[in-house]
Order: sequence, then structure tokens, then C-alpha cells
Amino acid sequence: MKFEPLFKSENNKLVKIESGEVCSTGKLHLIYGENISSAELPAGNEITAVLIKWSAVELQPGVYNEEFLAVLRDHLKLLEEHGKFAFIIPETVKELPDADTVQTYIDAMVHCARRIKDCTSVIGFAIPAELIAKDSDFGPDSYAQWFINEMNVKHGHYVYFADSAVIEANKLENALTESCLIAYRK
Repeated sequence: MKFEPLFKSENNKLVKIESGEVCSTGKLHLIYGENISSAELPAGNEITAVLIKWSAVELQPGVYNEEFLAVLRDHLKLLEEHGKFAFIIPETVKELPDADTVQTYIDAMVHCARRIKDCTSVIGFAIPAELIAKDSDFGPDSYAQWFINEMNVKHGHYVYFADSAVIEANKLENALTESCLIAYRK
């Protein structure tokens, strides 16, 4: 299932393609994955940011929490029904010591994306802070680009986000301006 993109990145800002309107990513409606079933809809035009832990998606290597993913999908469909939009902020909550662990993590997030693929409310995913911390830039060999490449195999309409605080902490402001990542603040 392929969607035409509704949003694009322009100068690290989120822009609606149809109207050219710049959407604020400075004030987000934050929802924590563990509270998704009771989460309220955002006010006005606020973008929802859904923080999901790796452990909520993948119970053990290769075993996914389909119940959690169904609840996540239901909430994203509710946003869709109300003309609201969201992006997913994955959190590892554990170390990513080697390439195999990074691949397992990325595979879990790709599986998550596959389960919510029919939700037009999903704008995209944030690059996990733990991957940004491993990068010195966002070039073709970066961890951020690895994440994007894996996601784009089936989800080419997504745009990607980076937490401004994480960018600043890792001194990647110049790299951000040369990337297609959209800056946001939690």
C-alpha cells in the first residue's frame, strides 16, 4: 500500500505539500505508548508525537507485541478520522553496542511501521536519539541514514524527524541544516 506524501521537509521544517503551510513542531501533543489506549486527541492543529519503547514493540528477539501494535494502530486511525497527524518517536531504552543490535532495533521499528502502514495520519518517524549519538553527520554512511533507508523500502512517503535537544547535545547543528530531517522539541 503506497500513499502519496502529504508532508515534506523544507529547511528542517515540516511543510504540508498541498497548501505549503509550515507546521509547528515546537509544541507537540506527546503521548507515551504505554498510555495510548487512554490518550486524548490533540487540540487544534497540534501534531501528535507518539513515544514508543523498543520493548513495547519487540518482546524478545523477533517476537513482536501485536496487541500493542494493534492499539497503536487504533489510535492512529482515530487521529486520521479527525484529520490529525502524528509521528512516531522510537526509544531504545537500552544500549546499541554493535551493528547486529542496531539492525535488530531497526527491524523492530520497520515491523511497527508495517503494522501502521494504512494510517494516513502517520507523517513519519523520528531518528532515535541513540542512533543520532553514534553519528558525526547525516550522510550516506550514517546510522540515521541506515534507519531511513530501511524504512523507505516500504514507506517512501514518510518524512523523518530529529530532536533538537539531541542534535545540540551531539553538536550536529551544521549536519542538521544539510539534511532533510525535521527538527522538533519534545
